[in-house]
Amino acid sequence: MKIAVISFTRTGRELAEKVACILKKEGHTVHAAVKGAEFPDSVRCSLSEWAEVHFRQQDALVFVGAAGIAVRAVAPYIRSKTKDAAVLVLDEKGNYCIPVLSGHIGGGNELALIIGKWLPAVPVITTATDIQGKWAVDVFAVKNNLVIRDMEKAKQISAGLLSGKNVLLSVGMDGIVESGTCPDLLKIRYAEEEESSVRPPDIYVGYDRKDFLEKSLCLIPRVVTAGIGCKRGTDENAIRFAVESTLKKAGIFRESLEKAASIDLKADEKGLTAFCKSSGIPFVTCHADELLKAEGEFSGSEFVKQVTGVDNVCERSALLASGGRLVVKKQVHDGITVAIAVRKWGIRFE
Repeated sequence: MKIAVISFTRTGRELAEKVACILKKEGHTVHAAVKGAEFPDSVRCSLSEWAEVHFRQQDALVFVGAAGIAVRAVAPYIRSKTKDAAVLVLDEKGNYCIPVLSGHIGGGNELALIIGKWLPAVPVITTATDIQGKWAVDVFAVKNNLVIRDMEKAKQISAGLLSGKNVLLSVGMDGIVESGTCPDLLKIRYAEEEESSVRPPDIYVGYDRKDFLEKSLCLIPRVVTAGIGCKRGTDENAIRFAVESTLKKAGIFRESLEKAASIDLKADEKGLTAFCKSSGIPFVTCHADELLKAEGEFSGSEFVKQVTGVDNVCERSALLASGGRLVVKKQVHDGITVAIAVRKWGIRFE
């Protein structure tokens, strides 16, 4: 995580430096700052301006000082539970460490526990599922890199668990439970059991859309690779439309897209690179010799072979970059070819 720590007094600064060292040892990237007239290296801008920049750029902010200072500093920039940075407060003596924002999804609670492990600071955790020792669906999603499609449904699931309700979790195609013990009140069902079941799951973990999901909370793994072939100079928006149309037609969640792939001749293709950048996914390219090693039956094209040295770009690149299986063969959209592959994936319980 990228973390910013700020303090306001000499005592606070000493503690902030200890916290920064702790977090660095835990593998985090830490930016430490101090705000006060007595410090030559004090932050020059206002605290509100500092908070605005770092709340947007960092994954977490740690304030060594009064909780009110932290709350007023970040209040104008709060957006949503899924986007806000975690905010923690430490008193100057290091007695208490309080996650005041994004304790679950932002990782604030976990940071407080880490700090409490190395300092005599008591982590003050206030989230209901934690204090009652219940499984938290949003924490589970974060730890398994799953996209939460509906936060309101996530709240309903948590409320149900707190009231003692049994929850059914369905694991979709290609998914397995890799490790851990299923929590109390949670029952697991696998994709092959769905057709014989009459009860829709409370939680569905998978990349493929299902008819029964209207009332289910969908947690989407990022496991899909789009193999793409296109003409030189193809527009970014045209590529986006082709990819999203292919996913929609195949019944695959857009949020499951993990990466895009193509031949190395397209490594500098502006439309492709712009699509990947705006989508927040990596762009993987393979040489023709590598693509020829892909195993399987592919939709070959003599024209493509003459131009690139390989008979099919989209299917072969999707399969190689994914390391999984091809689930959608070549689809053509105005000269753009798209194929979809999915890697094996799993979920973990702690």
